[in-house]
Amino acid sequence: MPSEWHSESIIKRSASLDQLQDSLSLLRFACDATSEAMLILDEHHTVCWVNRRSTEWFLAESAHHLIGHNFDSLFLFRHLDQREIPPDDNQHPLQQSVGGEGQMSVLVQVRNSERLPSTPGQHYMVTWQRINQKRDDFTLIIFRDLDPFEKALQHQRSFINRLAHELRTPLAIINGILRRLARAKGLTVQQIRSYGELSSEAKRMSGLVDKLLLLSDLDTDRYPWQLEKRSVCSFLTQWLDHLKEPQRQMICLDLSDAIADITLSLDQAAFSLVFDNLLENSLRFASNGSKFCIRGSLDPQMLVLSVLDQGPPLSINGDASLLFDRFTRLEEHRDPSRSDGVGLGLALVKSLVEGMGGVVKADFSSPNTEDQNCGLQISLFFPRLNQHAVCSDDSANIAPVVPVDDRTDPA
Repeated sequence: MPSEWHSESIIKRSASLDQLQDSLSLLRFACDATSEAMLILDEHHTVCWVNRRSTEWFLAESAHHLIGHNFDSLFLFRHLDQREIPPDDNQHPLQQSVGGEGQMSVLVQVRNSERLPSTPGQHYMVTWQRINQKRDDFTLIIFRDLDPFEKALQHQRSFINRLAHELRTPLAIINGILRRLARAKGLTVQQIRSYGELSSEAKRMSGLVDKLLLLSDLDTDRYPWQLEKRSVCSFLTQWLDHLKEPQRQMICLDLSDAIADITLSLDQAAFSLVFDNLLENSLRFASNGSKFCIRGSLDPQMLVLSVLDQGPPLSINGDASLLFDRFTRLEEHRDPSRSDGVGLGLALVKSLVEGMGGVVKADFSSPNTEDQNCGLQISLFFPRLNQHAVCSDDSANIAPVVPVDDRTDPA
C-alpha cells in the first residue's frame, strides 16, 4: 500500500507540474502576442524578463541582449521637446514608479551598444506598475505606441500652438495702437470709454493666448520644469515678492512654523503662476477689504495649501471638479456681469500642480463657517520631502500670519 500511495503522489505531482508548465507556456504566448513591449525589472533596475515585442521594437537579436542589463544602460528617456530625463530626475518613470503606477508620454531612445544598435527617439506611452512579492519587489514597464486618438490629440495640440503664435502678431499691433491712443489729447468721454473697453478686451485676448500656449506646453510635455528642493515658506516668499503692495496687503497666511519649514520639490515659476491665477480669481469676485487666505495643513505624506476666497457662493450643484474643465468660467456661476475671465485659470492651476506631482481639489464653502468665508476653496496637495527643512532668512517678510481665531470680518 505505501508504495502505491507513493506512486500515486508522484503521478499527481507530475500532473500538477505539467499543468503549471502548460499555464506558463500559455501566459508566455499571451505576453508575446500583445502589441506592447513589456519588461520586468528587479529592485536594482536590472531587466529580468521581456516579451517578444520588446526584442522587435528595440532591435535586439534575442531576449538575452536585454535581460541582465541595467535599464538605464539600455534606454534614454526624453521629454517631447528633446530634453533628456536623467535617471535620478523625479520625472523619470523609474523614479515615479516608487510611488505606484502611472504613465507618461515620452521619447525613448535605445542607447548605443555593440550588441544593441542605436535607434532614433520614438514617441511612446510608457506605463509603470509595482509588483510586490514576499522576497523582492519588481517593476513592470510597458511601452505602447500611440493609438489614432492620441495621435489626433497631438495634432490638435500642435494646431492650437501654431494658432496661438499666429494671434500674437495682430494682438501686438492692436496693443501698439492702443498705447498711442492713450497718449492722445482731447478725447471725448465716449472715446475714452471705448478705449477702455478695447484695452480690456485686448488684455483679455493676450491672456488667453498666453494661457493657451502654456497649456499646450504642459499637454505636450514641453514645459521647461526647473524643480528645486526648498521650504514652502521660501516658495511663498518669492511669489509674494513680485506682487504689488495692495495685493500683498489682502493676503493672510495661516501657517505654523513646522509647516512653513517643510521641504517641497517645486518649480518656482509654476508655483507662482498657480497662486497668480488663484489670486486673480479672488480679486475678480471679492469685495473691497476681502482677504485672500492661505492655510497650511498636513496629510500623511502631503502638505496641503488651502486657498479661501470671500467671493459670492457658487451656483454649481454636484461635482466641484467640473470647475477645472477648460473654458468653464467662474462668472457663469457667481456674477454674470463680470465677464473678464477666459475660463482657463483653474484648468491651468490643475495642470501646473499635477506637473509638480501634486493634486488639486475644489470645494464649495458655506457663508455659515466659523471664519465667515464663502464661495470657493481650492486645496493644493504637494508631496513633502521631510519635516525638518530650514526656512530662508527672508521668510520674515513673507506676510503677516493671521491666526484663524483672530481674523476679523472684512465686512
